[in-house]
Parts: sequence; structure tokens; C-alpha cells
Amino acid sequence: MRTTPPNSPMPDRPRTAKIIIDNLEELVAVALLLLIGVALAAQVFMRTFLSAPLSWPEELAQFLFVWASSLGAVGAAKRFGLVRVESVVERLPASLRRGLDVLILVAIAILLTVLGWQGWQMASRSTYAAATLPITWAWMYSAATVFAVLVWTRLLQAQIFKYRFTFLETVLPGRRATVEVTRAVQ
Repeated sequence: MRTTPPNSPMPDRPRTAKIIIDNLEELVAVALLLLIGVALAAQVFMRTFLSAPLSWPEELAQFLFVWASSLGAVGAAKRFGLVRVESVVERLPASLRRGLDVLILVAIAILLTVLGWQGWQMASRSTYAAATLPITWAWMYSAATVFAVLVWTRLLQAQIFKYRFTFLETVLPGRRATVEVTRAVQ
């Protein structure tokens, strides 16, 4: 058995805890999508084979889909998968590119602040109850605030603190070559 000395540098392979923390939003989104699939499959089974449809799976799927979409979008923002016209940006001088990046970051920050605030306002005012679930629509509206806070946090990590995320797709077996090839093509 091989052990590393206590003062040796980190091994090449990222730790599991770091991978989970760096990809927590996406992992929760995947779990929510699986839950949506199970709920809707149960609905189809109950309706088709037992002639006893359930009343709640569609509404649950709607709530969970909003949350899964929001959490998945955090992953896109974290990977800088935001819309940008690369062919124009690449032709700019380096100083203008940096200025444009700052301008885009400020615009995103303003948009996230407005979105988060509006989501908070709608969630705090909502008293409308879901038709079949014992929850209010405030749970749906609060996804906007959570999304804004998470994207703010992840962008601060990446831009201000220069944090290097370990993305899940880079550590999955057999996927590393695909990710590297995709990056090389771009």
C-alpha cells in the first residue's frame, strides 16, 4: 500500500469532496430530474395498468423542473457557457477584451440582482396554493432567488477569487478525452 507523506503536494486526482462541492448544483439537478422521471413513470403505470391515476405527479414534475432548470443553469454560468460572440471578441485588443469581460460581468451582476430581488418579492407575496400538493407557489418563485445567489457565488469564486472548479465531466471515466478534444477544436 502506497501512502503519501503529510507535506507532499496534492495528488493528480481531485478529491471526491471537492468534486461534489464543485458540482453540487448539477448533482441536485440530476437527482431532481430522476425524481421527475420516477413520479411520471408511476403516474403512467397507475393510469395505464391499474386505472387509478394519481393527482399529484404532473404538478410535482412542474415544480421540480423549474428547480432542476435553475440549478442546471448555474452549472452553465459556472462554465462560462453564457452567450457571447467569439468572432467579434477575438478581434479586439487584449485590453478591450478585458474591459468587455468586466462590462459583461457587471451586466450579469445587475441582472442577477434584479432577478433575485423579483423572485424574493414574488415568493414573499405568494399565497396561492398548489392544486394537489400541500405547498404554495412561493416554492416555485424562490428558485429565481436561489439561482441568482448561486450564480453570484460561483461567478465570484471564478472571477474574483480565481477558484478552479473540478467539473464532473472531466473526472468521469472515458470522458476526459472527449472534453479535451472538444476544447482543442474550439
